[in-house]
Amino acid sequence: MRVLVVLAHPDPDSFNAALCLELCAGLVGAGHEPDVLDLCGEGFDPRMGAAELRRIGTGAPDPDVAALQKRVEAAQGLAFVFPLWWAAPPAVLKGFVDRVFLQGFAFRFDDDGTVVGLLKHERALVLTTTGSTQAQSDAIGFTRALKQTWDDWTLRMCGVREVAHHYFYAVPDANESTRRGYLAEARRLGRESF
Repeated sequence: MRVLVVLAHPDPDSFNAALCLELCAGLVGAGHEPDVLDLCGEGFDPRMGAAELRRIGTGAPDPDVAALQKRVEAAQGLAFVFPLWWAAPPAVLKGFVDRVFLQGFAFRFDDDGTVVGLLKHERALVLTTTGSTQAQSDAIGFTRALKQTWDDWTLRMCGVREVAHHYFYAVPDANESTRRGYLAEARRLGRESF
């Protein structure tokens, strides 16, 4: 199975990049083919300009967007690796959704206003790092908010049937043993999730 793995972190030496590598190693170990889309590394521009905005719904996306839509379509599974910044994914990932998951590609509206998801992916795996502990994240409501906006209103609304979201808490303060455990978990998830 081909799995599109979307990495949204600007630092190629980040812990998110290390999680992505381990996830991909697990995917390969299970016989899958990861297609890594490093949004920052590939120079993806998350900004939607006025002309592009005017073309939404015409079926004529910018060439860079059309190429990314082909990568989404070619995958049978989706995976996302990103940090939680200000209770949300980084802007580059929000821009990816804004520009790529367009109406007519990722979803459409029925006559009664109901949203119909058009993505055909059975499963998405989401790996998110945080600077806060699990207790802090739960108390503030970070995980609840991200579940609603990312898992439900983005992925499931666009047709992904099952979303598994895993958090790696308090990464900046994590000791070496905890980090090794997180990396092993990412590899296991790659091996077992698709």
